[in-house]
Amino acid sequence: MPFAPPARLLAVLLLCLCVAAPAAALELVAVRVTGLADEAQRGDVLDALSLHRLNPNRRKALTESRLSFLLRRIPREARQAMEPYGYYDTQVDTEVQRDGERVTVRVAITPGEPVKVRKRELALTGAAEADTALSRRLQRLRPREGQVFDHATYETGKANMDRALAARGYFDARLDTHRVTVSRAGHAADIALAWDSGERYTLGEATLEGHPFRPGLLEHLVPWKPGEPYDQAELLALQASLAELDYFAAIDIRPRPDDAQDKQVPVTVALSPAKRSVYSAGVRFGTDSGLGLTGGLERRWVNDRGHKFESLLSLAQRRNDLATQYRIPAFKWLDGWYTASARLRQEEVDGINNELLEVVGSRSGRLGNWNLLAALNYRRERFEDAATGFDYAYSTLVYPSLWAQWGESDDPLYPRAARGLTVELRAGSSAFGSDIDFLQVRAEGRWIRSFGRRHRLLLRGEAGTTVSGDFPNFPPSLRFYAGGDRSVRGYGYKEIGQYFTGTDGRRYVFGGKHLLVASVELERLFTREWGAAVFVDAGDAFDGDGSFDPQVGAGIGLRWRSPVGPVRIDVAHGFGGDAQQSIRLHLNIGPDL
Repeated sequence: MPFAPPARLLAVLLLCLCVAAPAAALELVAVRVTGLADEAQRGDVLDALSLHRLNPNRRKALTESRLSFLLRRIPREARQAMEPYGYYDTQVDTEVQRDGERVTVRVAITPGEPVKVRKRELALTGAAEADTALSRRLQRLRPREGQVFDHATYETGKANMDRALAARGYFDARLDTHRVTVSRAGHAADIALAWDSGERYTLGEATLEGHPFRPGLLEHLVPWKPGEPYDQAELLALQASLAELDYFAAIDIRPRPDDAQDKQVPVTVALSPAKRSVYSAGVRFGTDSGLGLTGGLERRWVNDRGHKFESLLSLAQRRNDLATQYRIPAFKWLDGWYTASARLRQEEVDGINNELLEVVGSRSGRLGNWNLLAALNYRRERFEDAATGFDYAYSTLVYPSLWAQWGESDDPLYPRAARGLTVELRAGSSAFGSDIDFLQVRAEGRWIRSFGRRHRLLLRGEAGTTVSGDFPNFPPSLRFYAGGDRSVRGYGYKEIGQYFTGTDGRRYVFGGKHLLVASVELERLFTREWGAAVFVDAGDAFDGDGSFDPQVGAGIGLRWRSPVGPVRIDVAHGFGGDAQQSIRLHLNIGPDL
């Protein structure tokens, strides 16, 4: 009689076979988060999801049970990721889309009402309680009352306050109270922060090491006296002064609070000299000067007194220059230089060929945000002027000049908020060796503001005037002109000015006694490095008596934030008057101010 297994045994065997049979593997194609406009929030939520963090191999071999387990984790993980942004009541909906064994998971986020700061209790005790700079800094901490309680903003504010205390010399400061109470039901957060600053340290002696100069020379640049309250701004000012000397390849300023005696912090300045002699040669192109060659020699320091020597030769299509200068440090007062310089220049622009010899003795310095220069100038000029009908004319001028430049900027290369002013005054008299009595003033102002993350508005204005009873004999190098890369774009270099008819019947630009130029430019960045601009420039160099006739140029440009500074390539068209109307290319390299 055949053997018949019991029914219960058959059922157990079938169950074992089902369990042992491998389930079909699923492939996770993607996890997508929707409902969040903020890219950082969306990225943080994705990074918090265990399902999204699966490596490629596990994504291709996902079981139903494992998928179900990870899907159940998503709401909690997403809500936790949103809490640092102030959202404690986030709704999370998960949708699984299947295409055979391919799975796409969509996570829909509804942030809900954010938690906002209801109350702040901020305290500063110790010596810093009377420090108004720190008190103002404390009140500027974010998030403020009424703002969303963002954890990162809160932590950054605490860290910034710690750094501000250290920068002002409160090296023993500690955060005694740091408490946040969150009411999820009320969507409110109460913040309590209290610092005990301790005593404020003072600045001690500065020791400068590793330089080749005689003792006492660089010490004049130290802007503090031992015993003055510690302030990191003084250290930064010293670093800026040393960097501007161009003596050093590296400057390392190290305050040593651990070595302080009686709360006085010694400062060590480690200096690494730069290469002493610099030789340069290259090919250059400027839309004002044309194609050319340059070569130069710079002796960063000539001797242990810190003297400098520099010579530069530039040969171009429309302008040739040979310049040399010798500089002597003047650090005891106004942090500047005594300079003796000489220059030979030959330039030919629209029928005016002039040759210039200039010798200058000057004293420069800094006063606050002002860079100042006082100079005595000797200028001998020979010029061939088609407008006057003479083959050559000669001019000898001896005159003092004053130059001042003021500026403030949030970034030296790419400012988002900046303004600057430059003023120059010249005065010559026949009583002191000049051929002509004259007074000349010129000023230029710039203003830059950003709006939004990618846009900037740049405004520029120039004005100048000359008082002289013999202006027709004024040398071309001191007349006013407009037009060119840094003036009215759309016109050639020195193309705009008072016009006269030459002996050959042609019209030549002579220049003007007065100058007015204005520019408006709107810039937009498309990436971190590349952008575009549109602009309108207008201006004229004129003689007065109703002769002001502004020439207008407009165009578009390409902007590149290169590693060595801003590069501006513009295409512009001039729209008026006597100047030649054409589309012109303009190239500018260098800071906006």
